[in-house]
Amino acid sequence: MPRARICKLAVQMSALGTGLWVAAQAGAATEQPVTLHYVERPPYMMASGEGLTGLTGGPSYQAFMKAKVPVEIRKTPFARQLHYLEINSGMDCMIGMFKKPERERFAKYSKPIYQDQPQMILTSTAKASRFAGHASVVDVFNDKKLVLLVKLGYSYGLPLDALIEKYQPTRQTTTDENLAMVRQVKFGMADYMLMAPEEASVAIEAAGLVPKDFRQIKFKNMPGGEYRHLLCSNNVPDEVMQRLNAAIRFKK
Repeated sequence: MPRARICKLAVQMSALGTGLWVAAQAGAATEQPVTLHYVERPPYMMASGEGLTGLTGGPSYQAFMKAKVPVEIRKTPFARQLHYLEINSGMDCMIGMFKKPERERFAKYSKPIYQDQPQMILTSTAKASRFAGHASVVDVFNDKKLVLLVKLGYSYGLPLDALIEKYQPTRQTTTDENLAMVRQVKFGMADYMLMAPEEASVAIEAAGLVPKDFRQIKFKNMPGGEYRHLLCSNNVPDEVMQRLNAAIRFKK
């Protein structure tokens, strides 16, 4: 074959290859990104460069990367995140959510990304003596003089949610995130909050406080730790959820 023809063929093949590469990139770029919402909540989720780290933030972000799902990371207050999913106006996902049947009516859960240790009670050292006579979380809930700080719209897992509904502890509701709630407990705006032990020490320090100012109260009969999931709006296609599930590495 003449050299000139070989060079011409090579140029044509190169142009074809470039065209296919550009077309592939254009196809990937046209896939609508999912907005992955987070709050700064050590050790569960923390911003790190352009991504997320933490017990739930890390596995969630890595699932998007492994599944090659375009994603935009956005810091958003918890209540607003839940509102976005409820109105289903975009492609949105929340991180580290416990399963609640009512949420499955307007959103989609992924496979589990993490399992908590059993929840415990976090109170201030100044108020720890008020819990001394209680042998279970039910005893605490029945003590109407003790004020439980709860986050608006938040779930503590089905078993604890059911106990709260049944025994109706005295509650103070807030839209604040967990670090602000830890400060509220420290400064006496409420008597206690529920928290997983793996979060407590990290959250106390992240809130600018010191562990000696708090007491962690653990009951042997506390319900087991719940699984945490990604929770995504119904606008997120099932095919995307399948890709994310395939990329999630957590094993029960």
